[in-house]
Amino acid sequence: MKTLPASLMAAALAALPSLAAAAAPCGPENLLAGKKPSASEAVKGDLGVVTDGTVGPEGAQWDAPVTVTLDGTSSSITYDLGEVRTISAVIAQADANDTYKVTGSTDGTPASYKLLVELPNVVTTGHGLRTRANQFAPTEVRFLRIGEANGDNFFSLSEFGAYCKTPTPFPPSMKIVDVPPVAAPDSKTTPPPGSDTGRWALLLTAVALALAWLAYKTITRPAAEPTEPGEGPSAGADAKSADKPADAPPGDKPNA
Repeated sequence: MKTLPASLMAAALAALPSLAAAAAPCGPENLLAGKKPSASEAVKGDLGVVTDGTVGPEGAQWDAPVTVTLDGTSSSITYDLGEVRTISAVIAQADANDTYKVTGSTDGTPASYKLLVELPNVVTTGHGLRTRANQFAPTEVRFLRIGEANGDNFFSLSEFGAYCKTPTPFPPSMKIVDVPPVAAPDSKTTPPPGSDTGRWALLLTAVALALAWLAYKTITRPAAEPTEPGEGPSAGADAKSADKPADAPPGDKPNA
């Protein structure tokens, strides 16, 4: 059995990495489906819901159980695709009246992240959770990040997906979970970071208690008892003054 010359063997081995890289398919599948994030910053909730393929109905409450909440404008979630992949489309279901940035990097270093697309504010279509589906020029990334929101400081995310090839239809259909609808426009159940809501609530409560106490004291204060004619100190004084002669000189006594 003949063997390949060493030079040919070395050339074949050197070509393997490039062959493997070229073999990565560019299909319409969601590259983030079921993935756990490699990093997150200032995010509350079960991060698994962001890539589990389930969403709330359009217009669902902004912080419904299918969401995670982002604490501030620097909050973010980062995913490692495992290798450099081409991305040309993303979808996200998030709170309607905010914008969210999607950035990517090939090596994950802080300075290497570049903006791929900014998901727009879509409150004109309605409040609550709303889906954005965006396409952009194909870009090679390994690390994909969503966050850096801008809006009313009430940020939430229900689903995030990324695609090499835009699927048909776009956005693709997902499982819808039954959750409460939005209660009212801009209704928020959690105060934004740094708000003074708690302090003002305590102050208003104290004022209300003070007013209630004053009202109680006013209502329960005993009323003065009426006096009968001829009774009381004034009546006695009048009687004594009546016994004294009106024109008696000082020091004189009345005749017995």
